[in-house]
Amino acid sequence: MIKTKDNEILDFIKKGRADYSWFMTHALDVEPEHLWFKMKEVNDSVRDNERTAVGAGHGVSKTYGGARIALTFLFCYYPSTVITTAPSLAQVKNIWREIRAAHTNARMPLGGKLTTLELDIQTETGVKWYATGISTMPDTVTGEATRLQGIHNDYVLIILEEAAAILPEIWRATEHIGAPFKRVLAIGNPTSKFGDFPAALRDPTWNHINISVTDTPNFKMGRQLIPGVYGKEYEQRIRLKYGKDSDEYKVRVLGGISERGAEGAYCSRKMVELKKKGRITDLIEHNPNYPVHIIEDIGYTTAIGFVQVIEGWSNFISYYEDSGISIEKYVDLFDEYKKERGYRYGDIIVPCDMDSNAHKVITGQTALETLRGFGYNAKPLPRERRFNEGVQRLLKYLDTCRFHKTRCARLIDCLEAHHEKKNKQMSTEDVPVFTGVPDKDGTDHGFDMVRYAS
Repeated sequence: MIKTKDNEILDFIKKGRADYSWFMTHALDVEPEHLWFKMKEVNDSVRDNERTAVGAGHGVSKTYGGARIALTFLFCYYPSTVITTAPSLAQVKNIWREIRAAHTNARMPLGGKLTTLELDIQTETGVKWYATGISTMPDTVTGEATRLQGIHNDYVLIILEEAAAILPEIWRATEHIGAPFKRVLAIGNPTSKFGDFPAALRDPTWNHINISVTDTPNFKMGRQLIPGVYGKEYEQRIRLKYGKDSDEYKVRVLGGISERGAEGAYCSRKMVELKKKGRITDLIEHNPNYPVHIIEDIGYTTAIGFVQVIEGWSNFISYYEDSGISIEKYVDLFDEYKKERGYRYGDIIVPCDMDSNAHKVITGQTALETLRGFGYNAKPLPRERRFNEGVQRLLKYLDTCRFHKTRCARLIDCLEAHHEKKNKQMSTEDVPVFTGVPDKDGTDHGFDMVRYAS
């Protein structure tokens, strides 16, 4: 904790809670002339709003400011927990370098045990009071999402750094964190029109802030006033290379949401075709004269499609996706839809591994046995030999599909966006190189569900 006299501590906490910017310039290491108006706007938004989404260009103090918000929140709220997360460990370490710099160079000695990815005040005080950094890569996301959902404290701040690439499981986990006072800051370059980050930037329940390179004091004054912040030189380079009307300029300079489709997407052209033909519309409603088939991709994240086959058309009338939910909860959903929407169920199609022992080790039954125990006679699919064969089959199947635009919005995004994984080492800004395997970026669940349906 802050090591100074008790009355000074209370005074700093009181002023810091009222004005995060004041705390940064009086207790932390921020020089007053480096605290520019967009940093202040983000500070005030985190103070006043439960959820803040910041779409930003490159080089506009995102990581610098986020690190100081983390320390301000941690030391002004007691007891508190601060979690910073990013798509990769390298990106998490990046914000923690800033956290360590701000902590080490603070105007007041802050205390706590500071390590590479954690600041522990709990050992000193005996209360739950700490900050930590976690990465959210596909191979660890299930464990990290479970860990996030288990967080409970009086005050909690979650910082989603490089938010466009944060996996859906983490976004959902933030919704389940229990805290009387909770803040979520999602900040990054909006490099895709698909996913949770652009959705947050459009969602009226989030407070939205845009930060453009053209907002920075360095750009406005035409010289380097704030170290590390981009200005006219960067704006000119991107403008001359790509053009002012380009998607690259919009995203990298202005911090706007990309309008470009995902590179290497399997079905994006087909989905554009379906839209042009009017196959994606809210006119695709439930017909009580036909059964509703359930198609599932089951795992930590489960994707469920509700489909009616009518006169040769596969009508996707609804879609549901969630993470960390038990099979029993999904059965409750089926029962709810049966009662409230009048669904009369037909086939229930599940993946071949639903009869594996992974679920049985925990519950004593396989997932398939559990589902059947509730009266839903699910049928597992045979194992598919090659993923690419499934993709080709799916593309043909989509010619027979229609989608409810609103109730299947997330599914439509998955089909438009799911793509091959890029080889980051070999790819350049202008020439992507792909690995030949699908990217497990969260869009795979809905995509695979429709692949099973095909």
